[in-house]
Amino acid sequence: MRERVICVMARMLDQDDGLYVYAQHLLEQLLELDSGSRYLIVLPSGKRARQFDRFPNAEVRVVAAPKTLWDQIVVPFVAWRGGADLIFNPKFSLPLVWNRPAAFVLQGSDWYVNPQNYPWWDNVYIRTAMPLYLRKADRVLAISRTVVDDLSPYLRLDRSKIVVSYAAPGPSFTPRRDELALARFREAYALPERFILTVARTYHTGHGRLPAYPGGNNERLVRAYRLYRERGGRLPLVVAGKRVDAYLRARGYEDRELEDIVFTGFVPHERIHSLYQLAELFVLATLNESFCFPLVEAMACGCPAIAPSTGACYEIGGSAIRLVDPFDPESIAEALLELDRSPERRRAMSREGLEVVRRFSWKDTARRTLAVFDALVPPSVPAARAGVAPQAPAKP
Repeated sequence: MRERVICVMARMLDQDDGLYVYAQHLLEQLLELDSGSRYLIVLPSGKRARQFDRFPNAEVRVVAAPKTLWDQIVVPFVAWRGGADLIFNPKFSLPLVWNRPAAFVLQGSDWYVNPQNYPWWDNVYIRTAMPLYLRKADRVLAISRTVVDDLSPYLRLDRSKIVVSYAAPGPSFTPRRDELALARFREAYALPERFILTVARTYHTGHGRLPAYPGGNNERLVRAYRLYRERGGRLPLVVAGKRVDAYLRARGYEDRELEDIVFTGFVPHERIHSLYQLAELFVLATLNESFCFPLVEAMACGCPAIAPSTGACYEIGGSAIRLVDPFDPESIAEALLELDRSPERRRAMSREGLEVVRRFSWKDTARRTLAVFDALVPPSVPAARAGVAPQAPAKP
């Protein structure tokens, strides 16, 4: 018998968004919980090659290549040379030439339920490749039940091999406050004393030309905020996110429409918990969330949250959040006024949110993932099979 070898397609660690956060926390927990297995972590660049140096069971390989070549040629070759028993991708692709067990995480459904969010070539690629990856996978981990339900009308899903694993807030997202650090953070970002917070996405991560991302729904949120102010609301709106001001101005928004809105620019993930701790309330108006990291991060910090009724937000937050119709600025404005005028409601939502968010932890996500690995490949496996080249998949 020998140690189990798991090859991880870790391309998403190169990103600076929620997918990086997901991969980082999940892999750290897997390496801690599964110390008897060797994790062969394949990266396309050295950007975060030292991320797992403290784990003796982590072996990092950096191989640069274009995405399709990296997925379909580089990864299976590195896995074969490393004697891997299983390939795991925390995102959604798999090498089709791999002839041993494989699993991936179904992170979203946007390409099907909101195709306008993506360039046409992305939609063509996903609609061609996703059915192949689903057939190739021995198991699929879904980030929420909503993702599975959303995709069911479009794809032939074998629910018997799908496990909902969820995600979680990181350890820095907590109601425990460091007042001195918060004061320094407030000064660094020129934040008002009291404010409403939103986090915004305007462009796609990872595209050189940065095509716009209409699913961020920033235009309707700004219109809702103007209605809130016209009807007596007095709290400024703080918007965290890259190039949001420029995005809105390029679409015709001027000083009058953006009055009392503070744009922080990009806030590093390791610091953004301070925004949630300082905010009076949090509002998100995106059109579709597959899990919604900002929502669980806000609740974990004790910040009462307004969130869209679409996507997975109700599955995640339940009655602890105030749901709105993201397509209707009136609905969003009404919720802003309601929570602004009721400190008691905000305190009750804060308490309930802290209770709800305890259901989500990275350790639990890793345990569900490990259960999938164990079902596919026992923790101890027969003698090494290195030298057996990967084979092309059988024709369906």
